[in-house]
Amino acid sequence: MKPEVKAYLHPNPPLDGGTITNLWGNTYELKNRPFLEVELFNFAPGKYAIEVLHPVKIKKNVDIDSRSAIVYLYHDEFVNHKLSEVDILISGEEYEGRFTLPLTVHKISGRVKDFEGNPFPSYLWATKEEDIGFKSIIKTDRDGKFVFYYPEGKKLRLFVDDKSYSKTTFECWVIANTVKSDLEINPRVGNFELYDLQVWFTVGLCFAFFIPASLPLSMREKESGWKQHYPPILTKEDRITIFINNKKAEIREITEIPVDRKDYYPSYVVVAKPEQEKLTFPTIVKVEVNSPDKGRGEAWYVLYR
Repeated sequence: MKPEVKAYLHPNPPLDGGTITNLWGNTYELKNRPFLEVELFNFAPGKYAIEVLHPVKIKKNVDIDSRSAIVYLYHDEFVNHKLSEVDILISGEEYEGRFTLPLTVHKISGRVKDFEGNPFPSYLWATKEEDIGFKSIIKTDRDGKFVFYYPEGKKLRLFVDDKSYSKTTFECWVIANTVKSDLEINPRVGNFELYDLQVWFTVGLCFAFFIPASLPLSMREKESGWKQHYPPILTKEDRITIFINNKKAEIREITEIPVDRKDYYPSYVVVAKPEQEKLTFPTIVKVEVNSPDKGRGEAWYVLYR
């Protein structure tokens, strides 16, 4: 098969936000540099030089050992979100190819608040579950307002929280199956997490899957030295709500599905009937939990046709 190359621009500005530590003592750096993500397909295993010729000159040597690979190239010139194309030369022992690749970046903007309606200055961190080396991070202003740039065509997995994460708060997630347009999202951060939110529509219904995490219950587990287990079991009393393009949907069913792990832990599929007879795209779905004892939190999912 013919070698193929794709490029994605991540132009969020340089940032040094220190570190953030989770409930289990893992520490992560809140640092950012603008970068170019280059995906390589159908290249024979071997050593290659990946060289950007325009708009800046930068070179990186890599070893490719599979039919697909990802290379990250960092440079402050990549902060320009209006860059429309990039020239790349790829050289190997038996290969040389030059590619002019289009770049399209979209703007995700909004304001982060807490569940009392107060501004919540936060970090927004795009991650890849399968690649811990990938990160694109910004910090909101003091009023929680933000602009986050993200390339077209990539799946979005966006963490939203501040350094109170896993101390007094759990993160809000913003997920998109791809990004094809500018978006306005106004996340709220509480003390309940809806992890790995997945949303789909079929037979006129909305299905939302997520794995819950309750900070109050997690803190009880930590205080027991992790010897006691308090799974966040949800019921209708925990006030699960789904909004579809800002309109409240009718909850039809809440189904518990045990997660595949050695100790019992639940996940959920919530079925809701949209108020709209016909959906418009992008379809923006917000799932909320407002539990009197397990906490409050939300997550967002964006679908494109």
